[in-house]
Amino acid sequence: MENADKLLGKLAWIIKKYYDHSQKVPVLKYKSPQTISKEIDIKIKKDWTSIDKLFSQLEKIALNSPKTSSKWFFNLLFGGKLMPAVMAEMLTAVLNNTMHTYKSAWVHILLEKEVVSYLSKKIWYTNWDWIFVPWASIANLVAMIIARNAKNIQIRNKWLANQKMVAYSSDQWHYSIIKSANIIWIWRENVRIIKSDKNGKMDLIDLEKNIKSDLAKWYLPFFINITLWTTVLWAFDPIVDTAKIAKKYKIRLHADWALWWSVSLSRKHKHLLGGSQLTDSFAWNPHKMMNIPILASLILVKDKTILQKNFDETADYLFQMDSQSYNPATKSIQCGRRNDALKVWTALKYLWDKWYEDRINKQFDNVKTAINIIQKDKDLKLIIQPECINVCFQVKAKSSRKICEELDKQWLIKVWYWHRNWQEFIRMVCVDADMSTKDIQNFFKLVKSI
Repeated sequence: MENADKLLGKLAWIIKKYYDHSQKVPVLKYKSPQTISKEIDIKIKKDWTSIDKLFSQLEKIALNSPKTSSKWFFNLLFGGKLMPAVMAEMLTAVLNNTMHTYKSAWVHILLEKEVVSYLSKKIWYTNWDWIFVPWASIANLVAMIIARNAKNIQIRNKWLANQKMVAYSSDQWHYSIIKSANIIWIWRENVRIIKSDKNGKMDLIDLEKNIKSDLAKWYLPFFINITLWTTVLWAFDPIVDTAKIAKKYKIRLHADWALWWSVSLSRKHKHLLGGSQLTDSFAWNPHKMMNIPILASLILVKDKTILQKNFDETADYLFQMDSQSYNPATKSIQCGRRNDALKVWTALKYLWDKWYEDRINKQFDNVKTAINIIQKDKDLKLIIQPECINVCFQVKAKSSRKICEELDKQWLIKVWYWHRNWQEFIRMVCVDADMSTKDIQNFFKLVKSI
């Protein structure tokens, strides 16, 4: 085995080559799975592979990976790069600590506590608790488990077959809500899909109508999910008015804020979080608007005791020496987990309030630039006035699907399309704070060239 210095040098060279290649080839030429399998030796064999051959394959893998840090990546709800956070992510793998106990993690538990303490001050929770999770989908699952158990704590010990429990979310939800219902034995048919209005917001008249109907059948409404930016149209479900309904019928209210909560770092846009203190819990992904490497996700809950109450189990072989507050696995859906807080801490230490605020504001400014271009161009049509950092639009008399596919095949842009109310449109995501006005202008130039 070669020494560590030489191996790290080889790896650093591959990483540098990847970033250099991203500048020269921001979008890769499409290759089929069959082509990729021929170009890269993916098969695991019985024979020993030399370190030079192994790094040759790692280089090919790096250069054949979609360039999510490229300024031509408008495809998903994350992107860009913040190099100190990237380095912290690499260090996390080297340190290889697990975050289930203080005995295993030491300083990393303190870092995680500091990150959440710092960020929670940006909103209005006063008795909060948290746990980092693999993705916001798991945060939604945790919230649904808590809500189910809150209706009848006996469910934690035995299934109560005669109780039909019901959850509610709009038709613009994230699909993890349905998945979570299946996982915890609520089932798909017991999730009410509430219609949304023309702007994609949950229709509260329809919500209350469904709740009343379920109560009349002696069902147990237990969970309302609101989304603050919906995945496609990026609409805000109304927080304050939904909270009134939840309180009226004694239903827990969860907010899927996977993308949006990072706006708390901006004084200019923070008002959009108004009413957040009325929710019982919310999900958040720092790896989105904060441009931190995936994954970094957590759930925050208003009740300081509720995570411990729902997820603590006796495990004396693990939880030794230190108090529960320093042993996060006593309130977690999982046991061991990596330190995803380190890259968030590093980003916040590096940029501090003012610089991060500028980055968040820049994302909103880029949306304004995009809207201005669309409104001045007779060939473009804005589908919906953006409330946040995405732009849904059409090229008149052209197929949005075919445009997106051709942009990919011609190595130009990674961008996504969708349809609603029989309208097909392109969804441009302005999540990369390093994008310039020139980058956005070039985006529309390339879109129109197809």
